[in-house]
Amino acid sequence: MAWRPGEWVLEGELDNTAFGWTIGWIKLWGRDEPLHLKLVGNCRADLAGWKFSIVRTDPIPVWIELPEYRPIIRTDQSGNIGDITADRIVKHFKCSSEEFAERRYAGEQVPTTWRKSLYLEWFSTANGRVVIESTRLAVRRQGERAFELTEEQTIEQARRNAEEITYFLHQVADTLTDQVDTDLPEDND
Repeated sequence: MAWRPGEWVLEGELDNTAFGWTIGWIKLWGRDEPLHLKLVGNCRADLAGWKFSIVRTDPIPVWIELPEYRPIIRTDQSGNIGDITADRIVKHFKCSSEEFAERRYAGEQVPTTWRKSLYLEWFSTANGRVVIESTRLAVRRQGERAFELTEEQTIEQARRNAEEITYFLHQVADTLTDQVDTDLPEDND
């Protein structure tokens, strides 16, 4: 499970020029204050060492409704980094999810193109796992690259990312188990 506000991202900026830290902000549609990220860890090799802007390449689709996340998502998104990359290539659909489902259910092909996708994942102490994945967002690198990850550092960051998702999934499983245990009737022998 993850909170996925990708369709509502207007703009942002992340800075991974200090090794081991990724900090910045992300502005969401319908929310006055941007999210403030302070994450332990580095971006993937394509963005590691860079400060970069997040820009919307397509307008927010007309079928997207203003979200009701405002009371849920916290401004402070401190935590640990997951995967952050601009190098993913995914299928891009030029229709709403409802139209996509209707066409697929009717056995029709949905027109697609291949596009680069921005993928931002982090594990917030306030909101858990957050994932932004969108073909409607891109990055613009700023200034000079501060560092490049070595092969060993890339492997170590991938190991840490795997540990974070495993830890998060264990927390979800523990929560669900606790909820099931409290919902079961007591055994009265």
